[in-house]
Amino acid sequence: MATSETSGVLWIGRVGVAGGPRWVRTFTSGAAPGPDSALEAIDDPFADEQGEPYARALALRGEPIGALGAAKLLAPVRPSKVICVGRNFRAHAAELGNEVPSEPLLFFKPPSCIVASGEPVRLPRGYARIDMESELVAVIGRKATAIAAADGWQHIAGYTLGNDISNRDLQKSDKQWTRAKGFDGFGPVGPWIRMTTPGEPLPAANLRIRGGVDGARKQDAALSDMVFDLPFLLAYISACMTLLPGDLIFTGTPEGVNALTPGCSSFVELAGWDLGKLENPMV
Repeated sequence: MATSETSGVLWIGRVGVAGGPRWVRTFTSGAAPGPDSALEAIDDPFADEQGEPYARALALRGEPIGALGAAKLLAPVRPSKVICVGRNFRAHAAELGNEVPSEPLLFFKPPSCIVASGEPVRLPRGYARIDMESELVAVIGRKATAIAAADGWQHIAGYTLGNDISNRDLQKSDKQWTRAKGFDGFGPVGPWIRMTTPGEPLPAANLRIRGGVDGARKQDAALSDMVFDLPFLLAYISACMTLLPGDLIFTGTPEGVNALTPGCSSFVELAGWDLGKLENPMV
């Protein structure tokens, strides 16, 4: 996936270093980057709205900054918007007593919800139920306005992991989901973006999104179980709004959502295609 004959899989991230956050790239043979992965600082690969981040990330001049183990890993994204798809797995809709939507059920999370893997999430006080939701997150790579589903894969730069943390009390009382989904920290994302070449389809039938709490797996479903696949979602969303490079699409969560409490730790991972592991303690 997204390979160069000499370099392997391209990964994009962000790290905190002296002088401030930097975009970085690294290459592996397929596994997610580890502590010994050599990083190169690059300019923002999503800066060009008309460009293609994979080619841009390869073409940018890199500045070696050492191994990952010496750097603080930040969230690998800075989106203009975060778009989420509700009830995109039938079993998840059923577990919360909801019908499966006949069209994608969309909502926003504010970019201020995003935190990196490893960062603590502060749970607001005074609520009975706050859940984690494990999700695959698609990262937009090319500006998209009213595109056809057949062209959807051309507009995806790559993938990362996300946790759509949800306040069920507010979701029920507000009816709209802005507060329920929008607290600071309610959108852990990362640890890396696994970049793909333009037009490369996601092998959904071979991949499973998984997640849980304190090491115990609570969610596990094939991505092919999604009600609406990614090309359909990109066409549907871009018919309403322009998607810009770096924007995120949370693609939905399977059944098994689990309550979060202070002191526990959540995790999200993808089986069949390494994206690393997204882990966050709750405080």
